[in-house]
Order: sequence, then structure tokens, then C-alpha cells
Amino acid sequence: MRIDVHAHYFPTEYVDLLDRLGGPTSETALRLPSGRMGLDERVDLLTEVGIDMQVLSFGQRQPYLARQEDAVAAARLANDLYADVCRTYPERFRAFAAVPLPHVDAAVAELERCLGTLGMVGAALGCSVAGRPLDDSILDPFFAELNRRGTAVFLHPVGQGVLEGEDPYGLRWMVGATFEDTVAALRLVLSGLTTRYPDIRFIVPHLGGTLPFLFARIDSSWNIQGDTSAAGPRAGLGAQLRRLWYDTVNSFPDSLRCACTAYGTDRLLLGSDFPYLYGERLRRCVTYVEEADLSAADRDAILGGTAQALLGLQGVWA
Repeated sequence: MRIDVHAHYFPTEYVDLLDRLGGPTSETALRLPSGRMGLDERVDLLTEVGIDMQVLSFGQRQPYLARQEDAVAAARLANDLYADVCRTYPERFRAFAAVPLPHVDAAVAELERCLGTLGMVGAALGCSVAGRPLDDSILDPFFAELNRRGTAVFLHPVGQGVLEGEDPYGLRWMVGATFEDTVAALRLVLSGLTTRYPDIRFIVPHLGGTLPFLFARIDSSWNIQGDTSAAGPRAGLGAQLRRLWYDTVNSFPDSLRCACTAYGTDRLLLGSDFPYLYGERLRRCVTYVEEADLSAADRDAILGGTAQALLGLQGVWA
């Protein structure tokens, strides 16, 4: 079974509500033919490229709104729409919950509804929340609840905090998104959050951004500095980063092999970033894993086996 853990679906009702409430602006994907594709057509496309199931999330368009009642209304609509998709196509789609942060109590309540009633497989978070890094202390009670539940948490860039001001070349998403991944993962570890909450299963997109390429530098820099923070990681930084999971959105076999060396193949999960990657680029998300000179067991684990175990999907498509 091949499971794509990094896929997006933007129902018109949710996008319209978020626009009215002043949420993140419309994305390129909404203007693409793939972004407007109906779900029946999408299922056919997934079959064609060899993907059995997608786990849906809202990517940049999280319900992070200043007014709590607006954030709650947007999150509830988002999750109800995703739950409808999963009920209609139970063998094809699962979903990560959207939560109305930075309103922590409301986010805990919505998490309970999504995991306890709607059957979602985890939660999705931006790499930052309304301008706050994930290690901001205001979010601590929410992470404590995620940890209590042993929740899988999928991270995604939101287009903030790395490249500010004018962006005439589109660098905010071309490369800035992967730097968001890098910074978010490092802050989770260096702040001690992953040590305080070891039962949260974080998934970092895009192979972890620049982490595989800079892995030795990051690990050696930490060893030089030493662990001077009471909240910091007790093991080496590289060992801490290997406790996270990473999706394979990239398409370059050498990059995938680098990530396998840095993290271990058991920490990697298939991702497509659909509908941003579509057509032949969507097919390539699968074929490049097959071409990366991995063992059959490692390849099968990356394409779906690890996600099945991590997200509790055993028995689906048996």
C-alpha cells in the first residue's frame, strides 16, 4: 500500500470563509487545473500514478485567525469537510486535523473532536503559528495534549519568517519554504520541546529542508557548543533529529539518498505535495523513490509501510 502523507485539498467553502475572515491569501494551487480537480477525477489520477491513499492537510491555509470565534468556525468547517471526504472515499483519503491556534483551549477542544469523533489520524500545524514559533511557551498546553495522546503531527511552511519584504523572484516558496522546515525542526529540538513531549510524532516535509545537506555541520556545531541549556536536548542534535519523521517531497534521488544516510530510511514517508506537483511531476514523486538504489524493503517502507504503522492504517487495503 502506497500512502502519500503530504497532500492538500482546498474545498471552496473553506477557502471562501477563510478569505472573508482575513485568513491567508489564495494560493497558486487554487488557480491550477489540479487544484480544481474533482475528487473522482483525483482518485483516478492517484490510481494512474500508483498512490493508494493520501492523507490530506490544509498546508499554508491554516485557520490561524486573531478572533477566537473566527478561528473556531474556520477550523470546524475545515475538519467537517475533510471528514466528509474521508467518509465518502474511506480507502483513498485520511486527514490531519486543522486546529484554531493560537487559541489553545479551543485548539485542544477541536483536537478532541477530530481525533475522538471524526476519526482523523493526527494534526497539521504550520511551521509557525500566527507569527509565533512552535516553541513559544503560549503553545505549551497544546503540545502537552498532543503528547498525552501520542499524536502524529504534520508540519507545513506558511510563507513567513524566512524571506520578508519584496519577493520579485518567488523565493518565498521556491526555497524559503524549505528553510521554514529546517528552522522549525531545529527549534523543536533545540528548545527541548521534543524532549519534554517525546510521544508527539512530528513529520517534517520536503526531506526536512536543508537538514540532510547540513546534517554533519549541525551535529558538529552542537557538539562544539555543548548542552548548556537545561531545556535543550540530552543527546546529540543529530540523534534528536533522527527521532522525527520526514516526507519525500523533492524528486531528486541523490537528495533522497542523502536523507536516508542522515536520518535512516525508517524515518522517511512518501509525499507528493499535490496539487502543487501534478502531471509528470506527481508521477515522479513515486518513481524517484523507486530509482534511488534502495533495498526493496526500504523502498516499500518509504512508499507506505512506515506510514501505515505511524498513522495506524494497518488493515486498510488489506
